[in-house]
Amino acid sequence: MAKDVKATKTTVAKTNAVKKEEPILAAVVEEPAKKAPEKKAPAKKAPAKKAPAKKAVTAKETTSVIVQYQNNEVNVASVEEKVKAQFISEGHTAASIKKVAIYVKPEEYAAYYVINEKFSGRVDLF
Repeated sequence: MAKDVKATKTTVAKTNAVKKEEPILAAVVEEPAKKAPEKKAPAKKAPAKKAPAKKAVTAKETTSVIVQYQNNEVNVASVEEKVKAQFISEGHTAASIKKVAIYVKPEEYAAYYVINEKFSGRVDLF
């Protein structure tokens, strides 16, 4: 009968070893669950970087250049619109405009332009 008691003791030792391993597995499973929320936090920071870019756009919208000559005045932006409108009315497309150079001569009440270093013309200022 002594042999039966030894076998029982070994079985008890094995069950204790199995019980000790279970908490270790539970700890390993819990660690990856904690890492997943950490990845979400940097994603929230990305939209904050986009907000300052909008402020730069509004600063450019407030700039205007006005040419005054002998009680007359004209906005340079409207001169550019006139130049492009005349270029398009001559049969060209707006998409073909790559480079525009405008020369304002208030003493002649005119603006001269060169588009794409190839086409030139004149528009009235006032």
